[in-house]
Amino acid sequence: MNPAPPAVGRTMGAGPSHSPRRLWWLLVAVSGALLLCFACWPDRFRALGVNHLGVWFLDLHAILASCDAVAAGLDPYAANPLDYFGRPHVYAHWWLELGRFGLTRGDTLPLGLALGTAFYVVAIAALRPRQPGEVVWTLGVLCSPPILLALDRANIDLVIFVLLAPVVPCLLSRRPAVRLLAVPLIIVAAALKAYPIVAGLVLLAGHGPRDTRRLWWGGALLLAVTLPDMVADLRRYAPIVPETEGLFTMGARNLFIGLGLPVNVARVLALAAGAVVVAAYLRAKLFAGWTVDPADRAAWLSFVLGAVLLTGCFFAGASYSYRWVFALWLVPLLWRLPRTASAPPKVRRLARATAVLLVIALWADAGASALIGRFSTGMTPEAIARMADRFFYLEQPVTWAFFVCLIGFLTHFAQEGVRQLFSAEPAPESPLQSGRASR
Repeated sequence: MNPAPPAVGRTMGAGPSHSPRRLWWLLVAVSGALLLCFACWPDRFRALGVNHLGVWFLDLHAILASCDAVAAGLDPYAANPLDYFGRPHVYAHWWLELGRFGLTRGDTLPLGLALGTAFYVVAIAALRPRQPGEVVWTLGVLCSPPILLALDRANIDLVIFVLLAPVVPCLLSRRPAVRLLAVPLIIVAAALKAYPIVAGLVLLAGHGPRDTRRLWWGGALLLAVTLPDMVADLRRYAPIVPETEGLFTMGARNLFIGLGLPVNVARVLALAAGAVVVAAYLRAKLFAGWTVDPADRAAWLSFVLGAVLLTGCFFAGASYSYRWVFALWLVPLLWRLPRTASAPPKVRRLARATAVLLVIALWADAGASALIGRFSTGMTPEAIARMADRFFYLEQPVTWAFFVCLIGFLTHFAQEGVRQLFSAEPAPESPLQSGRASR
């Protein structure tokens, strides 16, 4: 009897194959169960720094309270007595239009549930694990404390995530009109909350020089129309945005503040350090000869989108940890790239280091909170605050290391995109050439 032929698509030593559909449903089942536990017993997660505060969807409530303040004739940009914590409105004025649709603080619960559900559906639809280990890796990001906090608060970054989710599918479309839809999605997100403007970098991923230039011209036109309104909003609410520092925040300047430097000096030094990192990558040519596998192009563009949003927020100032929701778009590539044999070893090692540092960045504050809770019994609030500050400043070099890795990938993407943007469109092949080629 002849031995059975090897299964198609299997390689020696590759191990048993796994059904992507089953793995996806496993991801849905486990993540859904974990999120259900969080919804039912949110206070059980307090040891990880996820402080529920006894009320759901506090950030969404603040926006609806601002709408109610406008309806009551109050200044939404002043201290708001209708909000639980008296917070003023620190977002674009477009959010205040929700009041025109009859939405009030009484709608916080159903709107928060709808937003959390939309975020989960969009996120889980983009995550397609191919191996059991990838399911565990994905769960480590999807159910990390920063994302639980964003869901608990119904933070507006969830809205930005949902708005920007179609950008990559649009850019991958074969239809030019569909690809152009990526531009207004980015502009609308930026009008609602300024930082998504950096997502325009991903528009360098056009289908050839002409298409890339069309995307950038479309973006420039829409930005010229909306920029005055965006600047007016920033001038209105930027001075009242509270300064953020401590556990469950991130920012490039935090490393230098920890060294005792003033905030303004720390911000300048952080930007200068970022520029030095970009120059170092350009000089090192670490990515020379590497292009992403065509099968992973969607994962690559999603990675770039998430990376540029995180990096832009990191260098723009200090942000609460809700911004880590965009780390979900890093997940597929950071699993596949270290295992791609065709990629240069240096690129694979960088991707592996980025994945490890991402896990640390997402869970370090939770670990610090757990340790503080374990060993702070009998300590004064001042002593606990000092302990938290020590953890916070000790983790800054690790956070910086993660963003140094992201800058490398973004520098490569930008360099390739700019080269394409200014390259000549290849001339169409003449019939004579086609005939010679066929012979």
